[in-house]
Amino acid sequence: MLSKRNDYDLVVIGSGLSGQAAAAASVEKGLNTLVVEKGRTTGGSGNYVEGIFAVNSKMQKKQGINLSEKEILHDEQEFSHFEADTMIWKDYIAQSAKNVEWLNNIGVKFDGVATLGAGLNTWHMFKGLGNHAIHDAMQPYSEKNGVEFITSASVVNLLQNSTGNITGVIIEDFATKKQKEIKTKAVILATGGYLNNRKMLLKYFNSNANRIIPMNSGKSDGSGLQLAWNAGAKKFGMGMAMMFGGQIKEDTIPSYQFWKTDIGIASCEMAPLWVNEVGQRFVDESVFRIWAHAGNAIIRQEKVYAIFDQAILDEFADKKLPRSLKPLSDRTRLDKLKSMISEAEEKRMSFLTKADSIAELAEKLHLPQLAETVKRYNQLALIKKDEDFEKPANYLKTIQKGPFYAFELGVGAYCTMGGLRVNRKNEVLDENGRQISGLYAVGSDASAVLVGDTYGVNVPGSEAGYCIYSGRTAVDNIAMLTH
Repeated sequence: MLSKRNDYDLVVIGSGLSGQAAAAASVEKGLNTLVVEKGRTTGGSGNYVEGIFAVNSKMQKKQGINLSEKEILHDEQEFSHFEADTMIWKDYIAQSAKNVEWLNNIGVKFDGVATLGAGLNTWHMFKGLGNHAIHDAMQPYSEKNGVEFITSASVVNLLQNSTGNITGVIIEDFATKKQKEIKTKAVILATGGYLNNRKMLLKYFNSNANRIIPMNSGKSDGSGLQLAWNAGAKKFGMGMAMMFGGQIKEDTIPSYQFWKTDIGIASCEMAPLWVNEVGQRFVDESVFRIWAHAGNAIIRQEKVYAIFDQAILDEFADKKLPRSLKPLSDRTRLDKLKSMISEAEEKRMSFLTKADSIAELAEKLHLPQLAETVKRYNQLALIKKDEDFEKPANYLKTIQKGPFYAFELGVGAYCTMGGLRVNRKNEVLDENGRQISGLYAVGSDASAVLVGDTYGVNVPGSEAGYCIYSGRTAVDNIAMLTH
């Protein structure tokens, strides 16, 4: 699909949460805007977002949640080892409550404020996830007010004048390969990073990138970053993925099919025994409470397995889980767990290994230290005290009743965070720290400014909230320059 016009104030590349925020913000500024989406449908990975970060919102005050903006800023500075941009964080935090109100005003519905694991109560939960926020509110609002959306089309080149300023784009229809030149005063890159580009992951990630399992829309191939690099932008903050801990690693079907299923929850969110490629335990498995930390722990191993006996699986399926699944679910047991395991056995899925004894399980998987690890783990479970890694006692369960199971885990990831350096206006910067006039980046393409080597899930929703903030910030600046 190609655009109706040849000239726009603004071209937004990508229609995920950050692109949608930019499009909706452009309505208020009176900009003539085109949104170009390479997929057949809009929303991208934003469709799966649970909620956004904010501080001192009306929703928080109503729930009696009192947080200090200064405290959160200091937490993020220290969490990122001061790699995060202090002034951008200050701006973002100060604007965060207004972002929630702005979304409310254009029809986005929220379901209250929650936390995630050990994080703060900053997660403003969408009703119906980002899918409803985007398709029931944001995009209808933009389209009603004149924003043009085209799908199955790509921007294949950014056009610049002799001084490097952006003057237009060339778009290409996916089906016909027909191209069209578009004049524009500004371009916003909202293309979602490069999580789905395996070559880029292997090149830039520093540890076992082959075990990263993307849990997103599948369209984040780094093409937007390449457009910017070709235009002179600095490569910045590469090699950081928002890892969320364990994820079933399966070769025969897409692993995302296990996300938030009973098998995935049992393996990754109930702190069973995890062992590495030689059968050693390596972490307090309840590290999933800050799931970015869980991702770091797992990715440093060559392989990881969650180990169960039949008694643990029976308890999870028929009785009660060792922890609550709230705020994401009210479930108290995994009633589909056994049927899912049976189906996996019947289909000979690669992630599942079953044996009548721990010795047999160790032999099948070449885990020489597994028997010794399980023996030690059982001793700790019987005394209800983890003397090795200090895992809370409610998760300590003996592994004694056969048959025994091992579920192989990779590392799930939502997005990469980085690729381009931006300033406080979300202008893209070159190798000398100077803005490329007319070029902006938002969302995952720009979010290296928020983090160090690990996503700060201590303030839940900060990446999604930044999608809203950065989209609005870029448009604010564009409007000042074009009017």
